[in-house]
Amino acid sequence: KQWYQRRVRGFAGESSPRHIIPSYNVKSSNEVVNICDPKLSKQDLTDELVTFFHAIYFRYLLTNPKDRKVVICENFLQTGQFRESIAEVLFKQFSVVGVMMTPSLPLALIPLGTPTGLIVNVGYVDTSVICVYEGMIIMQSYLNVELGTNAHLMAIQRMISEEGVVEVGKGTKKASELYGDLELSVLEDIRARSCFCGQRPEELNDTTFTKSGVTTAHRAADMRYPMSDGHNLIISGKVRERSMEVLYDGDGEDNSIATIVLDSLLRCPIDCRVELASKILVIGGGSMLAGFDHRLKQELLALLEHPRFSKLCPGKLKFYKPNYYRNVMSWIGGAIMGSVEHLHDRYISRDFYNAKGAATLPDWTSLAVPLKDSFQNTTGTPSRRTSTPLRDFMSSPISSSLPPLSNLSVS
Repeated sequence: KQWYQRRVRGFAGESSPRHIIPSYNVKSSNEVVNICDPKLSKQDLTDELVTFFHAIYFRYLLTNPKDRKVVICENFLQTGQFRESIAEVLFKQFSVVGVMMTPSLPLALIPLGTPTGLIVNVGYVDTSVICVYEGMIIMQSYLNVELGTNAHLMAIQRMISEEGVVEVGKGTKKASELYGDLELSVLEDIRARSCFCGQRPEELNDTTFTKSGVTTAHRAADMRYPMSDGHNLIISGKVRERSMEVLYDGDGEDNSIATIVLDSLLRCPIDCRVELASKILVIGGGSMLAGFDHRLKQELLALLEHPRFSKLCPGKLKFYKPNYYRNVMSWIGGAIMGSVEHLHDRYISRDFYNAKGAATLPDWTSLAVPLKDSFQNTTGTPSRRTSTPLRDFMSSPISSSLPPLSNLSVS
């Protein structure tokens, strides 16, 4: 089944994005091209990005690109070719005023008004964890595991194929015989409408399992899901409550969402661990199911008794409950940062890029900022900074207007 990353679009200073769209282009021949495909050549990537940004500016946002700066919330593992192609398209083709590229995960802390946190991003394909302390990224703490929404959807498909039934007239038929593999859109709708995270199976004292190795312990009732042909697919309580177990059972290498959180803490300096453990922020569309934080906390507490994590004493585990949707937390942080004039020297200006080329693009792992005062001159020499965009923002006047940490909910 084909999937595409979603890109969030909107204006700085607004409380929500204007659009969330998949990152692909549809050509006149109905061919679908994923702009994130690593197999694309540089020229093909540039052509697809031109089409993609043209749709963003003139179909979705309806604005003149020459009048606005752009904040790019980028992936930690983004390739240099992709970054350079984005900058080239924005400056050469659309003549934007300026561009700032910054890692997306630390931006999720900005709406909380804190420069410190352990960020768990549950995405479509994988889950990643990163620790940020006083605005500085602890790079050795970055971990990811290929468990996310896609793994959950495949677990739903397996469980329905094994035991799912469909009401047909006054009788029932096996779902696998009637439908085979369900469409991806149907699986996503079933997940959003019916699934949630239940308690740990060990707390329910049930040791029976399905053929896929998923515990059958559950307290949820069955529900009917209407199919397009008028029949009702019976979604069992096991599917609703236990299909999420795949995220905690691990990936075959003894890594799960819970283990990489504790492994990330172990990689941090010992004097930072207690504070990081008390400021856990879970983001990403995969974490928007009911009970996700509670179940993750149960798993973390159980793992702390394992010899693998015996030397980790994180103190009390606390989770933030942000006031924004979790799948757009990084965008909200980028929108707030983009509205701060205090960070003007973090942007690459159009004239500065035209004079120096792609060499002006700063890598997020470096504190060298060759674009200081780039809006005033194009001949300045690179300067050294001992700060990051997040720390710069926290020192800006607007950060004082964010809600104090004492007013934020933790569980």
